[in-house]
Amino acid sequence: MNGWMTSARRWLRRPRTRGQALTELSLLMAALILATMGIATFAPDMFAAYTIYVRGFYVVLGYPLG
Repeated sequence: MNGWMTSARRWLRRPRTRGQALTELSLLMAALILATMGIATFAPDMFAAYTIYVRGFYVVLGYPLG
């Protein structure tokens, strides 16, 4: 296990040109923005589905919805 950790650390600490560093940063930021947009897009639907799921339990147990 130590072997792949040292190779990964060596890869992360390698020297980079300014253009390569900017490209890597841009790709990481784009991935972060896309992931955030995906969560923000589907979160209301997931919350609605969870609400329907919970209300279904209340109906089955005979509690009033309110």
